[in-house]
Amino acid sequence: MNTESPKISIITVVFNGAKTIEETIKSVIAQNCKECEYIIIDGGSTDGTLDIIRKYEQHISFWISEPDKGIYNAMNKGVIHANGEFIYFIGADDVFYDDKVLEKILPILIGNYVFYGNVIFKSRNIFYDGKFSSYKLATRNISHQSIFYPKHVLVKNKFKEIYNIFADYELNIRLYYNYQFKYVPLLIALFDDSGVSGSNTVDVNFEKNRLRIIKKYFSSDVFIYRKLRSYIAKKIRHE
Repeated sequence: MNTESPKISIITVVFNGAKTIEETIKSVIAQNCKECEYIIIDGGSTDGTLDIIRKYEQHISFWISEPDKGIYNAMNKGVIHANGEFIYFIGADDVFYDDKVLEKILPILIGNYVFYGNVIFKSRNIFYDGKFSSYKLATRNISHQSIFYPKHVLVKNKFKEIYNIFADYELNIRLYYNYQFKYVPLLIALFDDSGVSGSNTVDVNFEKNRLRIIKKYFSSDVFIYRKLRSYIAKKIRHE
């Protein structure tokens, strides 16, 4: 790993992830990326996670263990410690699709774009999810395990920590308005969709503000489209 002037900062945030984080760390190491640094932000784990981190310490550019205020607080903290031109978040229960992902993506990461590819949902073996338009983003999120953000973009635009599950979704909608997203037809990661962000758990604050967020950052056509979809979905549920 390169700690001098890395192209990519790979960040894992974790709390009590002893059952899965070792596979994540091994997946990052297997990329053998000389232009990357690896950062782990731990929220004060007590289940053996820290022993696993220490086991691979020579492959980790920076790690810290201290209480945080949730996953997005930890992700914002990771951005502060990152030195790369681009930032990539990989969950403590996710792995790269294969050992050549970063080798394939590195030559593409040029310019002031938010780059994104695809993931596979582990439990259902589902491909997700191709190229996004504003209409598509108004209905579902781009998996953050597929996104490479320019660091300066995340320094300027932090995850809003009032959203405990979908702050990354709110961020992507916000960024889509101000920055150009570029789709890369590559499989980036195997995403563990059995976790909170992959489940049907509701982020009350986000759902309460979702239409307002879409109205603020997208065209009126997209807003009307999303509102109609919400209306139809509610009507079907109550029939």
